Amino acid sequence: MRSDDDSWDITTSVGSTALFVAAARALEAAKPDPLAVDPYAEVFCRTAGGPWADLLDGPAPDHPLRSDEFGTHFVTYQGARTRYFDDYFRRAAAAGVRQIVLLAAGLDSRAYRLDWAPGTVVFELDQPRVLE
Repeated sequence: MRSDDDSWDITTSVGSTALFVAAARALEAAKPDPLAVDPYAEVFCRTAGGPWADLLDGPAPDHPLRSDEFGTHFVTYQGARTRYFDDYFRRAAAAGVRQIVLLAAGLDSRAYRLDWAPGTVVFELDQPRVLE
């Protein structure tokens, strides 16, 4: 359980969860025919360094995202999930929606990856340290 006076950085707690999902998106984007491409996901993992960068370079065979059973499915799931929500927001923007709220945005970088119409306001809501 979180408390008001605890501390963490992007590689621990909810930050680690955001990096885990970003790593899955980076691995999906590296596939020959990816469901979704998030160029920022790899940057986040490499910037975090350590096991997150190792995971993208391949020398982390014991990482859950490299497992045949869990990792393969989770990476594909994150690709499908990213594609679904990217398409959803693209359709909303095409229909004239000019205010977007991204709840629990994590490191999905959707506010930066998608082309928004001029005048669109995008709100990203998450833990402050995740978004810093």
